[in-house]
Amino acid sequence: MMGEFFNPVNAIFGPGSFERLPSLIAGRSYAVVTYGDSYFSSLVERLEQAAGRAALVVNNVQANPDFPDVKLGCEQMKALPQLPEVYIGLGGGSAMDTCKALAVSGGNWPLLKEHLETGGERVDELQNPSIIAVPTTAGTGSEVSIGAVIWDHENEGKWGVRSPNAYADYAVVDPELMLSLPLDQTISTGLDALSHALESIWTDKHNLVTQPIAIKASRLVLENLPALAEDLGNIDLRTNLANAAMLAGIALSQTRTCIAHQCSYPLTMYHEVPHGIACGFSLPMVMEWAIGHDDMCDEGLVEVFGEDLKAGHKNFEKFMDDLNVSRDPTSYGPSQAEWNGWLANAVAGAKGQSFLGKVLI
Repeated sequence: MMGEFFNPVNAIFGPGSFERLPSLIAGRSYAVVTYGDSYFSSLVERLEQAAGRAALVVNNVQANPDFPDVKLGCEQMKALPQLPEVYIGLGGGSAMDTCKALAVSGGNWPLLKEHLETGGERVDELQNPSIIAVPTTAGTGSEVSIGAVIWDHENEGKWGVRSPNAYADYAVVDPELMLSLPLDQTISTGLDALSHALESIWTDKHNLVTQPIAIKASRLVLENLPALAEDLGNIDLRTNLANAAMLAGIALSQTRTCIAHQCSYPLTMYHEVPHGIACGFSLPMVMEWAIGHDDMCDEGLVEVFGEDLKAGHKNFEKFMDDLNVSRDPTSYGPSQAEWNGWLANAVAGAKGQSFLGKVLI
């Protein structure tokens, strides 16, 4: 099997690693891209006390960042006398993705918008500043992946930055920042990490480097998420989930997502289902479709779920049930006919074509 692997992100991880940020900024001008609530305001204040005042704080980030929000960030950048040298994405995937998009835009919204809508054109005109990703959830893996997903809800579009410039220079993964994450977000982001890991196993883009990373990430989520749901303040469990999300993000950075993600987008777009739930609830279903069609995929699933994959599938269904995550797509809003239509579209698309299993509609 021929394969490739490239990931340039320097990862700093473990409790207390947030304190490394000032040394990484190293006296340079910096911007922080984050949310507007008090918890994140306190983190920004804590950073500024140690590293000096930020040149810009963009704190309008919303879940599933939308064109108008990113445009506003670009306008804030253009109003500066000079662009920051370092961009810090502080938060979940939405904050980190917004940060990466703003960083490469250089404040030029028309350029960024055209790049997004054309699937990657004018990539050579994008900026290449220093980016530091600081996740406060254990899920998206954006801190170590190339992607930066931006939505255009008005026109029902979802786009991604397609440039290696969107890789962070540093990922600072401090599980202490995740201790206050509520149960629903803990489960949703944990399932997001699990979806990245499993989708890296049942895609035709898997290889001998990504497979063991994805297996390890999958097992860490399966072994730790149920316990964490019962003990949200457990720093050891938070650390294990943070490591799982980072590993899954590394695998994802090479393989990209697969059919469970493609099916999730309409659920988020039309029914506002949180991304992790939208792509996570169907994983047992997709696993059943994946079994028996590719030797390397089956070997990976055996490493995750055990030698008896039928029994492993049943246990996986119970895992979801125990987390109170419905496995019925219609429970999230669409009719069965709508879901079947979305599934058919997913099968026909690029992510569906990369799926190694056989979808049953």
